[in-house]
Amino acid sequence: MTLSTALRPSSGQRSHHDRLLRRLDWHSEAQPSGRPIDAIIVPAARRAQHLSGPVDLAGRYGATLVVLASHQCDIQEAAELVARTPGSGRAVLAHVSSGRTPMTSTPTWDDFDVRQLATSADEFRELSGDRTSNLSLKRNLGLLLARYRNWRKIMFLDDDIIDIAPEHVHRIAQHLDANRFAGLKTVHFPDNSVVCHANRLIGQPQGIFVSGAALGVNTSEGVDLQVFPDVYNEDWFAFAAEAHTAGVAHVGNVRQLEYNPFENPLRASFEEFGDLLAEGLYALFNDGYSLNRATESYWTHFIDARHQFVEDVRTLLAMYETHERVQAVKSLQESRDRLENIRPWHCGAFLDAWQHDRYRFAQASRRISRHRYAYEDAFAALGVKRWQEVRFGVVRMPTTASNSPGGARR
Repeated sequence: MTLSTALRPSSGQRSHHDRLLRRLDWHSEAQPSGRPIDAIIVPAARRAQHLSGPVDLAGRYGATLVVLASHQCDIQEAAELVARTPGSGRAVLAHVSSGRTPMTSTPTWDDFDVRQLATSADEFRELSGDRTSNLSLKRNLGLLLARYRNWRKIMFLDDDIIDIAPEHVHRIAQHLDANRFAGLKTVHFPDNSVVCHANRLIGQPQGIFVSGAALGVNTSEGVDLQVFPDVYNEDWFAFAAEAHTAGVAHVGNVRQLEYNPFENPLRASFEEFGDLLAEGLYALFNDGYSLNRATESYWTHFIDARHQFVEDVRTLLAMYETHERVQAVKSLQESRDRLENIRPWHCGAFLDAWQHDRYRFAQASRRISRHRYAYEDAFAALGVKRWQEVRFGVVRMPTTASNSPGGARR
């Protein structure tokens, strides 16, 4: 079947994707089944001092805190913060390498390495402006750790989410009883891409979707785990199947620390490929179509529409030369330059690689035994060499990979 007129993205970028959400209420008297949330997992890259919010929340709520740290986040500094914070339970702090593992060959269906996703290929990295983020790796490690530890429910929480309370975590836990994902919107400050922030800056309507910044995931045995591909908007891809079918459960709103999205123009270059792909895919879902309609012809039309959208926003911004708008124009120039290098077949190739990763990740997660693995065994299987286990409010020598007893499962 040829691409019909209705399938052409004539409106291009959508102002929102609200129809792909299900807004669910929460009743305080409702109790989630079993343990509410087993672990709060924080993919951290900033200094450990920025972890005070997640540390306090996990201590008050009683869930295991998992910090997957890289870049400026030092796990010893994080351990000291946990030890000074009153609360129940424990924290597990692991160092995740921020560098790439070279891909020596194309990954096969059976030989799975979470650090060598098909979506991490050099071709896609170049299309993302040589983006070096390891956020998707941390999220994938968090999912696999949940399987090794036999956790049923986890919550991803970024360290810049503020004003989040145990009630929010209870709400997520309740809705994970019947959903694969349950997320919170970050509405103050809006969680958007650089291009979407620029669109809002000119006064145009700009929606917000739930994101991995505050996201609950059902990791129970029997539920296929969805991979976070190695690209910007990795979270939109992880819950894409949910968005297309039932809609992603939206169970409340939280706040995010403010930042200047236009401070570094290269940020827009790093985001453009993933933003184009995610917006194009969700535009299909909005119109009632599925992934198989994301043909080369579709991407030809959507890329053209994206070009026009970025140029229109850039032109309107340039009419008023405030400092913020000048910065935004520079950012959109980076988006436009990056978009010039993206071809329709690149989009199709990435979606194929994503499907490859989805299958391999689901298969790998199914092969993990039902046994509850000790942390040393789980981290060894995941290739994580440096980690510590610390109790809240207890200053002591941390348990590390080098001085822990190994080999036993608990």
